[in-house]
Amino acid sequence: MKARVTSTLVSSWLPSTERKLDLAVLEMATDIHRRSAILAPVDTRALVNSGRIIRRDKGKYSVAYGGGRVKYAKRRHYENKKNPQTLKYLERAGTSVSRSLNRYIGKI
Repeated sequence: MKARVTSTLVSSWLPSTERKLDLAVLEMATDIHRRSAILAPVDTRALVNSGRIIRRDKGKYSVAYGGGRVKYAKRRHYENKKNPQTLKYLERAGTSVSRSLNRYIGKI
């Protein structure tokens, strides 16, 4: 399961503006990761500990959970009878953080 933030950088922008935009998107991805770790179901903490931020390209980051011992991450996102309040933990984190978009873009 991934939340993805994508931006397109214009070649005419100054390199410093590109760097500021990349840092703003990285900060947003970091906040999505933090928030999703709070909202994710916790049993052994393996799911929470499997969360990571992946840089895809300049200005493109993904937040992902799972892999290795935690192959059930996607299933827990959509299905959890034991802790239904944790459903869609990554999606809810992305929605929550995106409400503060001006906080990230205002720094540019």
